[in-house]
Amino acid sequence: MYMEKNKVKNKKYTLSDFLGGYFENIGKMTIVNMLFCIPLAFYIGIMFLLNCFGINNIFVLLLAIPFLSPFSAGLFYVSRKITMDEELKPVKDFIKGIKENVLYFLINSVIVYIVTAGLFITFSFYVTGLSDSMMTASFVMTVFFTLFFLFFENSLLSMIVTVDLKLGDIIKNSVLLVLKGLGGHIKTILSFAFLFMIIYSLFMFTRNIYFIAVFMSVIILLFLPIMCSYIIVFNSYKTLKRHIIEPFIEEQNKQNKISEDTDPLEELYAADIEKLEALSKGDENEFVFLNGKMIKRKAIINMLDKYKSEKE
Repeated sequence: MYMEKNKVKNKKYTLSDFLGGYFENIGKMTIVNMLFCIPLAFYIGIMFLLNCFGINNIFVLLLAIPFLSPFSAGLFYVSRKITMDEELKPVKDFIKGIKENVLYFLINSVIVYIVTAGLFITFSFYVTGLSDSMMTASFVMTVFFTLFFLFFENSLLSMIVTVDLKLGDIIKNSVLLVLKGLGGHIKTILSFAFLFMIIYSLFMFTRNIYFIAVFMSVIILLFLPIMCSYIIVFNSYKTLKRHIIEPFIEEQNKQNKISEDTDPLEELYAADIEKLEALSKGDENEFVFLNGKMIKRKAIINMLDKYKSEKE
């Protein structure tokens, strides 16, 4: 996981920024996308074999969510680096993204699998009962929950590869960012709708199943997975920047530059001991921004006591 250590660039995150980031890194993004397609092809092969034995229900197909989640961590990490205009090393960063975020992505994938399976059952049940007013009201509530969950996942997946927090705190912050980042979430939905509308429109020119299969294979191999993760991270990052990074960036910029051989405790408290004393006052479970990371005030109190004891 990562939290910005350098100055956050003053980007407006417009369509031109999005396209600029993509076309400047199109070659590297294609490499990352092809790396992701290796486990994807393996999964498709397994599903083909299971289908040959008559095992082809939706709950088996949904196993793609936990199976591909570690590799999705690599996609999202790379997408975050592109969004932040950082230098990208395709293979190295893809693997690094997996190593640093695999646990949180796996845990989240189990939740997503359960929720998705539950929603499938729920919507299947509604198909036969929407004539009833109570069922209709319940259906509308389920639709709103589905949208909320999608927006929540957009924030959560982007936050995992951006901030250095415990998963529980990331989840709580992601819930709060659902409404705060509503504009970005709507852009994400519209972007996906536009993207898949273009793909679908291309199928209208042919009914040849083999051509469609080859065409979809090429699209998936070259850009579709990385484009989806890039859309999510790009539209979510502006909210993360505004509500998590920017409010504390001034504090970060005031930190003194510390040499590589500085003791970790010295690095933590080198800036201003009085300011750190001030940060230690308040609810010990509250999060504060210090030295590039959001940490609990309780941790500052404990480490501050340790620092003072070592100085005595």
